[in-house]
Amino acid sequence: MKVRDGSVILLDYLVRLRTGKVVETSKGKGPIEYLHGTGQILPALERALEGLREGEQASFSIPPEGAYGARNEENLVPLPATLFPSDVELTPGLALFARASGGQSYPITVREVQGEFVLVDLNHPLAGERLYFEVNVRGVRPAGNSEVFAGRATPAEVV
Repeated sequence: MKVRDGSVILLDYLVRLRTGKVVETSKGKGPIEYLHGTGQILPALERALEGLREGEQASFSIPPEGAYGARNEENLVPLPATLFPSDVELTPGLALFARASGGQSYPITVREVQGEFVLVDLNHPLAGERLYFEVNVRGVRPAGNSEVFAGRATPAEVV
């Protein structure tokens, strides 16, 4: 069976940067399982996986525009240090998650502590990076009715 919209995919993956640094992998954690075509993974990654068969391995890269976008230097913003929890030591490079008023969270990185202000980078940590993927499609199966309805794979689904 081939990877296509409406199928549940079991995927081993490794993601590297141009430098060879591994930024994410399923090794040691087990494969991910997702419902293809529902936006649970990067759309460019879904397109690259489209048509692969169970047991097939592939390598490809995704440019910044298809991953986390280009870096935007206007996303360096000074924030009052009082916005941060008092028990957190604010040091350059510290990665945190901020919660927006709508409840969604997004990554921020401390760039500099300037007295009463903290310069944070609102860019995603992988913004501006081409991502290099190595994947192994371990399984492909049709999604069950409840998975299609829910828009996500459920490991206990009986097909």
